[in-house]
Amino acid sequence: MKIRIDQKTLAGAARAAHRRLPNNPLQPVLGGLLLETDGDSVTLSGFDYETATRATLAADVLETGHVLVSGRLLADVTAAMPAGPVDVVVDERELTVSAPGTTFTLPTMSRRDYPALPEAPAAAGTVDGDKLAAAVVHAASAAMPEKEAVGNLEGFRGVHVAADGDHLTVSASDRYRIVRHRVPWTPDGDSGGELLVPAAHLAATVKQLTGGPVRVSFTNDITVAGLASDTLTVASRTVAAPFPNIEGFFPDPGKAVGWMRGDAAELLEAVQRAALVNDKPEQAITLTFGRDQVTVAGGAEGSKGASRIDAETVDLDGFTAGYRPGFLGSLLAPITGAVQIWFTTPNKPVLIQPVDNDGATTDQYRAVCMPVRLK
Repeated sequence: MKIRIDQKTLAGAARAAHRRLPNNPLQPVLGGLLLETDGDSVTLSGFDYETATRATLAADVLETGHVLVSGRLLADVTAAMPAGPVDVVVDERELTVSAPGTTFTLPTMSRRDYPALPEAPAAAGTVDGDKLAAAVVHAASAAMPEKEAVGNLEGFRGVHVAADGDHLTVSASDRYRIVRHRVPWTPDGDSGGELLVPAAHLAATVKQLTGGPVRVSFTNDITVAGLASDTLTVASRTVAAPFPNIEGFFPDPGKAVGWMRGDAAELLEAVQRAALVNDKPEQAITLTFGRDQVTVAGGAEGSKGASRIDAETVDLDGFTAGYRPGFLGSLLAPITGAVQIWFTTPNKPVLIQPVDNDGATTDQYRAVCMPVRLK
């Protein structure tokens, strides 16, 4: 195998692929990257039994072939090469990366024990990579931690993505919060589909695919789903359990006893200030409503703090409820402009939605926050 390729292109792909490999693999070969030539391109592949990553790069292929080499070493070496074209030459025992004045030689690894990489199903449609990443990364922050998502809670450890007409719904929940984003997309046909991938894996994947369109492949019968850009394809094992049915947990605005509408950034800042005097992260901050204002307070017997902000309120005079500041703040963070929050009782969840420029709530984002019982 012999190729000539741009140093920046090779180093970037090696670094991105290496980041998805396990730090301490159970089998040494799982720390390797597989390089394979195909026509006028070379593919870098990595696999850890959960996620398979393939980066296809343009290259001058002088001799075809394939090689398995340490992902860490390849990423470090290619990053250290001078800018410009580099030559990669492989023989039976070693891989050599060279440029004028610089040469590195790396031992190769046996491909015999390297597992076959899973293939993602056919793409079902296309979505803007930046919008998908924003939705998935935020949803992933509301998924249940892996160590808690066991037994009948396993489905909560993933981010759920499902086709809904000309939108994708991106959902996650840890049973204290529910997040649902709607992202425009272009389906290839009328068929729907869904995927449920561990939150951390899916968040890492979409971050690598920003900057252009992304093709989405939904779960097939071997529990693999995929996302792909023009140069990078990532196939992921899906969560074995189904995503819980969370539809019934979105409060009905028609049954609310009152609501508030105000600037989301101002409310978020007030929540963060109130949390500064709390003794621990799970300690509640309180929202207390008066006529066209809300007071956000934190602290307890010792330090205390409160911020009063202007807000439109309806039927909430004297209403007080408590929420974990990290949870409430995380649900307000994606909203630019005004937010509307519906309340029923202090011990029931609230519904959070953005307000558009015309003063109407939008279903592009909906969130639910469970309260904390106050003494």
